[in-house]
Amino acid sequence: MHMHTNPWTLDQGHIFSHYKTGEKGLLESQVDERRSTYGKNVIKTKRQRGPLQIFLSQFKSPLIFILIIAGIVTLFLREWIDACVIFLAIFVNAALGFYQESRAEKSLELLKSYVNDRARVIRDGVEIEIDARELVVGDLLHLSYGSRVPADARILSCKDFSVDESILTGESLTITKQSTSLPAATPLPERTNMVFSGTLITEGYATAIVTAVGEHTEFGSLASLVSETERAQTPLQKSVGRLARFIAIFFILFVIVIFALGVWRGESIVDMFVLSAAVAVGAIPEALPIALTVVLTIGVERIARRKGIMRNLSAAETLGSTTLIMTDKTGTLTEGNLQFLASRSYANAYSDVQMLRLASYNTDVFVEHRNRPLLEWNVTGKPLEVGVIRALIKQNDHTFLGEYVSSDAFRVILPFNSTNKFSVSVYEATSQKWIEGIDSSLVFVGAPDILLGKSSLQGKEKALIEKEIEALSSEGKRILGVGIHTLPSSLDPTKVRDIEGITFVGLLLFHDPVRESVPASIADMEKHYGIRVVMATGDLPGTALAVAHQLGWDVDASSVMTGKEVTLLSDEELLMRLPSIRVFARVTPQDKLRIGLLYKQQGEIVGMTGDGVNDAPSLKAVDIGIAVGSGSDVSKDVADLVLLDDNFTTIVSAIEEGKRVLANMKKSFVYLMSNSLDEVALIGLSLFAGLPLPLSALQIIWVNFFTGSIPSLSFAFDSIIDTQKNPKKTQGNILDGEVRFLVLGIGVLTSLLLFAIYWVLLDHGYDETIVRSFIFTCFSSYILFGAFSFRSLKKPLFSYNIFSNTLLNIGVGIGILLIIGSLYVPFLASLFGVVPLSLPWIGGVILWGIVSVFLIESAKWMYRNR
Repeated sequence: MHMHTNPWTLDQGHIFSHYKTGEKGLLESQVDERRSTYGKNVIKTKRQRGPLQIFLSQFKSPLIFILIIAGIVTLFLREWIDACVIFLAIFVNAALGFYQESRAEKSLELLKSYVNDRARVIRDGVEIEIDARELVVGDLLHLSYGSRVPADARILSCKDFSVDESILTGESLTITKQSTSLPAATPLPERTNMVFSGTLITEGYATAIVTAVGEHTEFGSLASLVSETERAQTPLQKSVGRLARFIAIFFILFVIVIFALGVWRGESIVDMFVLSAAVAVGAIPEALPIALTVVLTIGVERIARRKGIMRNLSAAETLGSTTLIMTDKTGTLTEGNLQFLASRSYANAYSDVQMLRLASYNTDVFVEHRNRPLLEWNVTGKPLEVGVIRALIKQNDHTFLGEYVSSDAFRVILPFNSTNKFSVSVYEATSQKWIEGIDSSLVFVGAPDILLGKSSLQGKEKALIEKEIEALSSEGKRILGVGIHTLPSSLDPTKVRDIEGITFVGLLLFHDPVRESVPASIADMEKHYGIRVVMATGDLPGTALAVAHQLGWDVDASSVMTGKEVTLLSDEELLMRLPSIRVFARVTPQDKLRIGLLYKQQGEIVGMTGDGVNDAPSLKAVDIGIAVGSGSDVSKDVADLVLLDDNFTTIVSAIEEGKRVLANMKKSFVYLMSNSLDEVALIGLSLFAGLPLPLSALQIIWVNFFTGSIPSLSFAFDSIIDTQKNPKKTQGNILDGEVRFLVLGIGVLTSLLLFAIYWVLLDHGYDETIVRSFIFTCFSSYILFGAFSFRSLKKPLFSYNIFSNTLLNIGVGIGILLIIGSLYVPFLASLFGVVPLSLPWIGGVILWGIVSVFLIESAKWMYRNR
């Protein structure tokens, strides 16, 4: 067997023989042999940067080049100690950047491992579900709508089967597939008997045989192009990068003025060059973009540990600003574990088992452990379909279920979707007569009101059933309608959705309990974060209202709007009604899209849950698209957040982590920026005032080394969340009024005050060396003390546990030890040109630290009470 270069040319009679397989699929021995021949079904994407590349990239910054030049100049001047300190600072900064970027790279790679594609294959006569990476050439695939095609494959049979191939061909329209052979010259977009790895199934079912895996697939051939694509920056990284460049230009111009002033005043050109380089490196926040990236990646890791997978870093920025959640009901607010209660039969006196058998024809579930006793079967799939099969298992319908898992006859011709709200399958009556009294028919299963509307029932009989449906739904029951229609002599699957006059057979009643943790989670989110939660479901109004009551919502019929009402209202009328609506029932994906966009128009930052193919446009259009883990690959593909456990509580946890990300980014920004003005102001104002330079180049480099390292990293791990109800929309922009006020307020006040102290002390005749040592100590220590105030930009310092951030404690402790060492270790004191300070001067440093914290707290208070 060899890999056929043109599998679309093979006719049906030669496909199995060519790939040396059959209707029962491959044997395990064949699987192992083919995997060793063709490798795993894995496509190599962009090669991850190696440690050496990441380390060398730290030296690309123009500021580091300036510092390297300064170090080389000092080497030529034989200033060995100065050169050593400069190169040590360069190395330490590079090491810190290396750690930060390495962690970010590893985090992003780790996220890919959380969501793996699965594939349903037939091997040795048994249908199993496997990791898609384990597929081999010749595997027999079962493909269904909503999933991603896991490998290139030749279609053997299909029903109403369409695929979105835009990822390969750029064609936005879905392609209808078929199974007959095609000429060898058929171009890729017209190979309608083939499916290709990475494309998305939008409708129908198919059986196909794998023809290529991994890098041998059509998508794999694009791997070289993909590997050359650079990772896109998030909106926040771009905006912060632009800001950093603007600040860099401003400070470089200022530093040039300082250099010129110093030379004009008679200072050494070399000394002023080294000093200017040190000031530039310390003042310009060139580490800010990577520092914020680390905050984002740590936040995304935390969300992953809480069962939520962010598809991109940009989403983590927006998640913390979410103001409204539109959530589905089944499986998100409820357990999604539908328990069968009873059936209602109207056409004939059908038993529960017969009604469930009829509905089972419209299911497409996967059954594991089918060789074991019925109660040990593991059934997965869509909640209602799983509920039907589990109900038959509880009824111990062994003979029928044995036929169900072994026969290809149980196949849907029109899958359920949120627009039609029903599915259609073919029931072919055999000698077994699984359902007495019903000949070969089309079976309709779905929303009872929709099927009742398509039925031949009229007048009182129809009104009575409508009344019963309404009564049952108001009790919170999940209701499934079942109908049949005579099987046409020539069946056109594309027209079955339009069939009218069906026989309404009856109802299946299920109970889907609300998740125990959800009511408290919603109440907590609304109370602490001001996030509004609305329900948008395709279910009946009565069922949705009953679930809302179980959630503890204070709602009545006036708080519910149906999809029909949504359609009848204009955008202006709907905008007026939105604030009073808590539950949207019987809505289609198109309704959800419209409602979501109108909420955005009102200024809300909207998160929306979805699971189906038709939900994809809505998930893409809102600010945060949330796909449930059991949903379609199509919805996951466009979502920003994927819930691994389908639980609404996971959304709450993810939003909480998103708010922590947003808060920690602001803390990092304020911390790194608030002391940028200090050295520029101190040096610049001293030169303008004709005072001796208060700080040397080595002192500035030394201080930036320990204040910009561990303390700045620690904010990525901080646990304090600054709660804010009804936040304004700040997507991709953390530089709000609060951050700007604190950066400028704290920076200007501390800079001016520290310069004033320096001037007054010199003016009062204190020894210049002692004064410079004092200023050096104040300059290096105040930002360390202030770091504890920056842990919350909204709360007063003593309203939270100051020392709960262990990494910050370590960073500040190391910083204080380095300051003490600089003053009292003779070698270091001589190196930095300082002298030990006596107790009164140390008292002055402590007082300065207290004043600095007071200034920070005052700035926070002023903004809170503005």
